Amino acid sequence: MTFLQLDYAALALSVVEVVLGVAVLIIAKLALGILSPYATDHEMTTKDNPAFGLAIAGYFGAVVMVYLAAAAGAPLPLDQGVRAVLVAIGVKLLWALIGVVALNLSRWLMDRLLIPHFRNDREIADRRNLAAGALEAGAYIVSGAVLAGAIRQPGGNLWTALAIFLLAQLMLILMGWLYQKWTGYNVAAEIRSGNFAAGVGFAMTMAALSLLMVKAISGDFVSWTRTLTFFAFDTVVGLILLLFLRWLTAATLLPHARVADEIVRDRNVNVSLVEGVLAVGIAAIILLLF
Repeated sequence: MTFLQLDYAALALSVVEVVLGVAVLIIAKLALGILSPYATDHEMTTKDNPAFGLAIAGYFGAVVMVYLAAAAGAPLPLDQGVRAVLVAIGVKLLWALIGVVALNLSRWLMDRLLIPHFRNDREIADRRNLAAGALEAGAYIVSGAVLAGAIRQPGGNLWTALAIFLLAQLMLILMGWLYQKWTGYNVAAEIRSGNFAAGVGFAMTMAALSLLMVKAISGDFVSWTRTLTFFAFDTVVGLILLLFLRWLTAATLLPHARVADEIVRDRNVNVSLVEGVLAVGIAAIILLLF
């Protein structure tokens, strides 16, 4: 009888966590309307803005990542009574809501720092720029992955998670600048001109870089000295491996194409997708096997 009761209790709590996840998505939509320059319903249904649709899809994907990281933390203390369970659920909900605010902060940072003299939000709202929409969707996914990794870091707390998240954001922006120098073409100009291939390629490269950040923050938090040392080592070594292996695989799998020409001259989304998937795949290999 006790076993059956425990099963029903666990099932009921699972349903509660699913409902909370839906509630977090609704709250995230409201927060986007308050904390961003977008009028979400107007952009989605009145203007039928596809660039905004891309961006908000990335936003909701990032919110789901953050909520799953919060919900998959410590197991609910079913053997400690109703009050302990409610407190644990409340803590997970608080983590998710803090994550929603952090995602909106990351959008503000990325909009102003990732590409100099370029505002994604204006390109999306005013010009319906699909390239900017793809980049913003990627920026949300990147931030969601890093924030989820920071939330789940063993041994940390709220302040260490937020500090590591901000550090990773700044490192992603720095690596984004390096990527723009490395591509061989003017990324900002291509995205400003609405080159969807350039936006997709940059967004997927940022997603690959975020996996390196997740790798860099994946260890137990023992002290700031240890954490920052491993963070710097994993980031630098991971970036070098990513660039080398990406070049090697692109030369092997796309032997007759110069990626920069395909993206700039031909606006070839096929090549940018393949290049992006290679980058994400290599970063995932580094994350899981290195």
